[in-house]
Amino acid sequence: MRRRLAYHPPERPPATFGSPPGKAAARATKLGLDHASARHTADEELLNGAETWALVICQPLAQLSNQALLPSLGSMRADLSLSYVELGWVVAAFGFARLLADLPAGGLASRWNPRMVLMVAFAASAISSALGVFATNVWQIAGVRLLIGIASSIAQAMILIWLVGGSGTAVRGRVMARSEAFFSVLGLVVPALGGLLAGPFGWRVAFVLGAIAAVVGLLAVFAFTQGGSAARAVGLDDRHAASRLASSAPQPGWLELRQGGHMLLAAYLATFVVFFSRNGLLNAGLPVLGADKLGFQPFEIGLLFSTMNAVAIGAVLLGGRLGDRFGRYRMLAPAVALLLAAQLLLFLIQDPLTYVIVGLLQGLSAFVNPLPASILGDALPARLRGQGIAVYRAVCDVALLSAPAVLGLTLQLGGFAAAEFATAAATLAVLAVILALGRSAQTTVPGR
Repeated sequence: MRRRLAYHPPERPPATFGSPPGKAAARATKLGLDHASARHTADEELLNGAETWALVICQPLAQLSNQALLPSLGSMRADLSLSYVELGWVVAAFGFARLLADLPAGGLASRWNPRMVLMVAFAASAISSALGVFATNVWQIAGVRLLIGIASSIAQAMILIWLVGGSGTAVRGRVMARSEAFFSVLGLVVPALGGLLAGPFGWRVAFVLGAIAAVVGLLAVFAFTQGGSAARAVGLDDRHAASRLASSAPQPGWLELRQGGHMLLAAYLATFVVFFSRNGLLNAGLPVLGADKLGFQPFEIGLLFSTMNAVAIGAVLLGGRLGDRFGRYRMLAPAVALLLAAQLLLFLIQDPLTYVIVGLLQGLSAFVNPLPASILGDALPARLRGQGIAVYRAVCDVALLSAPAVLGLTLQLGGFAAAEFATAAATLAVLAVILALGRSAQTTVPGR
């Protein structure tokens, strides 16, 4: 009698700690990517296409009046008989508001639904911009810009938190790149539009544009987004998707950001040098060099920077795509190295031709721009992303405030070469720390 053998299917190897769930995450592991998706399993894509594009488009709308007013500051000063000191107060009010609001704004997302907070911020921005139309003295203008700054800070924080938490591991880099690119495009168009309309209608048209933009943002969020995806993007329970206070769950403390480890620290360091370089040597030092040393006219410098920004938009989109393809954290050190290389090229400027060529190549350094914010989503669980984004924006503020001061000091003491050296030295130090962090944690990063 023939004995029938029982069939035993081959055993599957046990799941390892670094095996992320989902098709996209499995593909990431297969390719050896380091998106840290294994840390936080509930990191699938929560935003649909309409929500993503609505948030991307809405991000600059809450502060549009600030950009539209820039070409008209001179006419506003003359109309209201402001001194240069008073004009400085008006300009500084927006930045001061951002400095005050950025850290608290991130914590709001862990208590209330980001969609509700965002809509309130857009409404506040619209009302504040409308009040700016009727302002008649320096204190009213400064107060209006302070309110607009607070509202825009909260709105941008909510949008960043929503995009980072809701875009999902597989496409987060591309989503952040689109957000950065659209912000840059609007930054090219809005000042020109504000200056064009200020001719026939006066400087107050900037606040009209700001109010219209904020209303458009409010309606877009209301029509094209849902509270559920916003709540899940920050780890709130679906019960709180109706924008109610999440009082039952303890609020995370700031020290819990240590869970982000070396990835979070590297992202913050990269954020600092990106904004320090952009708002110091690039946006202020390079125009001064062209005007004072090489005799370029303002129109020529503006044309160069417009072309450079177009190159930067392409570099930003490429950085987001390659970050998703090869790993955002793995791309961070090469991207910072590219920023350093672009800064070192500035030492080659000797004449108008090298100024134009090197200036255009500076646009390539924007490759790094979408990586730090998207790495925050990889390094932190959903419930900590609000505070993580708050610290990210605070780091941006520190860079924005320190860059002009360092640039002015180095230009005064040693000229443009000293300013180049200071910026490149800071970038080199950050690159060295990022490389050291990567080597020390190599055995703990998933996918390696």
